[in-house]
Amino acid sequence: MPATPEIDWSARCRDALARYAEPLLRLVADKLVRPRAKQPIDELLDKAVAVLINAPVIDRRIKDQPPASRKLLAFMGISRQPRWKVGHLLTLLSALDHNEGFNPVQTLLEAGILFPELDPHNPDIEDFAAWFGLAGTHNAVVFTHPGIATRARGEDLGLPNLAHEELGGLTPPARQSDGLEWPLRLAAVWQQVHADSMRLTQGNTLFKRDLLRLQSDPVLAAPPIDQIAPIADAGVLALLWARGVGLLGDRDGTLEAGTFPSTWDGPLFALLAELFASLPVVESWDPLAGYSPTENGLSPTPTAGLLALLLARDFVHTDAVAEWLWSHHPSWAGVIPPDVTDKGAGWVRGYLLGVAYPLGLVEVSGEHVRLSAFGRYLLLGDAEPPAPPAFPQTLLVQPNAEVLAYRQGLTPALIAALSRFAAWKGIGPACTLELTPEQTYRGLESGLTLPMIVQTLNRHGTRPVPAGVVDLLQRWASKRERITIFSSAVLVEFQTPAELDIAVSRGVVALRLTDRIGMTADGGEPSLSHLRLVGNRDYESKPQRCLVTADDGVTLTVDTPQADLLLEAEIGQFAEALPIDQNGVRKFRLTPVSLRRAIESGRPLTDIDAWFTERSGSPLSAAGRLLLLGAQMPPPRAVRLLVVKLPTADIADGVVQWPGTRMFVAERLGPLAISVDEEQFAAFRDALKELGVNVVG
Repeated sequence: MPATPEIDWSARCRDALARYAEPLLRLVADKLVRPRAKQPIDELLDKAVAVLINAPVIDRRIKDQPPASRKLLAFMGISRQPRWKVGHLLTLLSALDHNEGFNPVQTLLEAGILFPELDPHNPDIEDFAAWFGLAGTHNAVVFTHPGIATRARGEDLGLPNLAHEELGGLTPPARQSDGLEWPLRLAAVWQQVHADSMRLTQGNTLFKRDLLRLQSDPVLAAPPIDQIAPIADAGVLALLWARGVGLLGDRDGTLEAGTFPSTWDGPLFALLAELFASLPVVESWDPLAGYSPTENGLSPTPTAGLLALLLARDFVHTDAVAEWLWSHHPSWAGVIPPDVTDKGAGWVRGYLLGVAYPLGLVEVSGEHVRLSAFGRYLLLGDAEPPAPPAFPQTLLVQPNAEVLAYRQGLTPALIAALSRFAAWKGIGPACTLELTPEQTYRGLESGLTLPMIVQTLNRHGTRPVPAGVVDLLQRWASKRERITIFSSAVLVEFQTPAELDIAVSRGVVALRLTDRIGMTADGGEPSLSHLRLVGNRDYESKPQRCLVTADDGVTLTVDTPQADLLLEAEIGQFAEALPIDQNGVRKFRLTPVSLRRAIESGRPLTDIDAWFTERSGSPLSAAGRLLLLGAQMPPPRAVRLLVVKLPTADIADGVVQWPGTRMFVAERLGPLAISVDEEQFAAFRDALKELGVNVVG
């Protein structure tokens, strides 16, 4: 499946505003745009979007909001996730002793700073409170423009400083991770799904087979080399995280592997920032319980995790963070198992040391943890730390087709490239991969070529790829059935197979696609010096009218200059080919058998009419309908009638209309002619005679 396209947030905000009923839109515009006079709707929408990207104006609009609303925006900005469930935002505010309910959200919605995520099938929104009541706390979602959230990040949240007093302001030696653990695990789970997609139940949960598959996978289930605190179901977390970040897609309840997003082509910090921003989307997972889908209620993991990170501004003990969450978070204590007596300290250690630490967000000193320089850059807006040093040559390809990837030289781009054609076998100081036929086939199917695979291994290798491994890759690639894709091609259609044979023998075309169609080997323009060009066409345009129906209604003549390559494959469903005449004109004939074959293949008469209209300008001819439907109609009757031809059309109209003669008219045959039953002819003639009209004959 293709990569997820980048979101145009300005367009998304405009689309949301356009779904407001006019009175509500003008209410919002009065607070956001503040127009001096009543303006047309389209003009209001354009001005509203312009205000959203106007930093000085947005700063003033944010400053006008009450404290709870400003803190709500600050949470969205700090999380770098512009889309949140309303229930999660209310939980965050409640943890800060703001218990105003939906009011802070409604205030921002009415100010045009926050927008509801609306179902396209639902009617336009007239009232925000009614929308929230209909959607519900668990399902209502709001979003803001990322530029607005960024401007609000500086708001003081009022969180306490839980720094450990015994440290006395000193900075003890801290332990940091390289940030590669989760990118590697997400790449490994992507590879698993790429090999075999995973289905979801109707409740949007994993089937037991797929859950066991993740829990037992030797790569995903293995503990990190730098593990400080264990977490449950790390493989499930990797799967949900990969889905949240767009590495996996959901197609009708099936998780499928997409292409690696463009962020994987950039520096490590950019990828880690994207992974951090997608953490609030991961709900069905818990550091202690592991995979824990919630049928009713909201998972506290996104909100408790964000608060735990913000409480670790300076070195804090995980017990202190757990104590604060236990007292302030409205729902977090409810997920802690009843037999646990540490007030959730194990949960906090699992999240901060098992999730945030491998992501590079925190650093650890003994029993204490605090935001790392990278974490402070993401959450507190400090300066971005310098990028780690680069070591381009980091691979060692062994003769047995195993690959050692030394961790210090790995980059997101290299991880993504290796994941496409080599199977991950272990994640450690020197990660191990294996070149296999199946993984090589998948790499070739994804668009790689054999030279590209070898080039990647050589460019990042400490020594050239062994000749035996290159030969192995070549043999695997040669056994795979290949589909050649030409970015551009010129196809030459000949009148007869014999003409194509001559063109191939002269080298005009090199590839024989059908018995009458050929193409040059490189898809370039062929030499036309030995060809008589009768027409050309653009196959990206819609099909042209290229059939002429003869007077007999069953003979179809092809207009060669207008015809395209699909015509012959299509027309074979309805008609039989006739021999090509001496002028090279192709003709086809409708027969009862050919038309019946079209019906039996699932083509109804409406489809047949549509095809003939597209190709000839008219629906199936009357003769064609006779061949197709004649056997289904009631049998015709043979009767003896007298035809009376009247002098004018007006007289004929009168005869058909006047009650004295209308009863004798069997059928109107034309403008001047009617038919009369032979036995009633005398009475018909006498009726006309009363009017002074004499019937001759």
